[in-house]
Amino acid sequence: MTIRLTRGEASLLVAWLLLLGTQMALSSLKPAAPSDARASSISWKEQERFTRDQVRKTMGMGRQELADRIHQHPSLGWRFQIVALGFLFLFFGSVVQWLRIFWGMVQHRPLVQSLGSPPLPTWSLREILRLILCILVAVQLSVLAEWMVIHFIRPPWLDRHVLALVNTLLVDAVAVAGAVWFFARGRGRETGDSGWSGSRIQAGVRFGIRSYLTAIPLFLLLLLVVAAVLNLFKIQPPPQAVFTIYLSERRGLVLKGLLLVAVVAGPIAEELFFRGLLYGWLRVRIGVWRALWGTAFLFAFLHTDPVAFLPILGLGFLFGWVYEKTGSLAASMAVHIFHNAGMLTVASLVKAIASMT
Repeated sequence: MTIRLTRGEASLLVAWLLLLGTQMALSSLKPAAPSDARASSISWKEQERFTRDQVRKTMGMGRQELADRIHQHPSLGWRFQIVALGFLFLFFGSVVQWLRIFWGMVQHRPLVQSLGSPPLPTWSLREILRLILCILVAVQLSVLAEWMVIHFIRPPWLDRHVLALVNTLLVDAVAVAGAVWFFARGRGRETGDSGWSGSRIQAGVRFGIRSYLTAIPLFLLLLLVVAAVLNLFKIQPPPQAVFTIYLSERRGLVLKGLLLVAVVAGPIAEELFFRGLLYGWLRVRIGVWRALWGTAFLFAFLHTDPVAFLPILGLGFLFGWVYEKTGSLAASMAVHIFHNAGMLTVASLVKAIASMT
């Protein structure tokens, strides 16, 4: 079978290869003098070690020591209360959901009632691959522009944290623009309701949060298994990049940008691409379950975190399940945003406790 590229596809492919080759050639040149003494003097490995020490110090803190720390720094009190209330909500919410499930089984009611189904897509795999190629070209353009800025302008505020945020925002922007373009052309609306009506969003978000609460014990069990395996083989995994940046960063503007990426831009872009486009195309060709696991696997793989692969795989499956049962991307986006916001809220407490020594 031969694949014939259109003129536009060939242009994108050639542009990506040229940009990739240019980046590789430029990376072999002698680097410029560091523009940020603080950032350049601290290697990424040292930042990861610093993050692990902060987490270990906070988790190993006794009750009395924590109470003394809160007494000395009253601003920690409200942070601690928010996190504690969040954990109580998750615990009691999960208990209520499982009781509802058992009661439904006793009454022989269906465990899950679908609120809708995803619209049938008319976009092709080739169009999805074009979008991926556009993302790759945008990333290489960003890398080339950053190299030129670092080597010729050398702004003092530009370091690896800022570069990571810029690259992530660019990828998210291209993914969102491509997905919105597909939907805006009227594609995937053959089934009528596109899932963005007010009533569908409200019902879908409630369903998504209930599904998230139901899955919490399963996620905890999975995390315990992963932690036991790591402890058995004495493996100390590096923390995720987003937490390394968040716990080691002090600039307010960069922290706000990180919150924007992790809590808003990232979940929206990922849900539009993985669930809206990719899952929407796969489910009508290989079936719902294979499509759920396939997109979840790709979702976890592209996060490039081997240690957290299984938990991320479970999250990806949950987001896809919510979309499948509600037919609304707003529902899976809400659950994704809820999860990421909760993780960063806990990280903010760890950061605050560890920094007030």
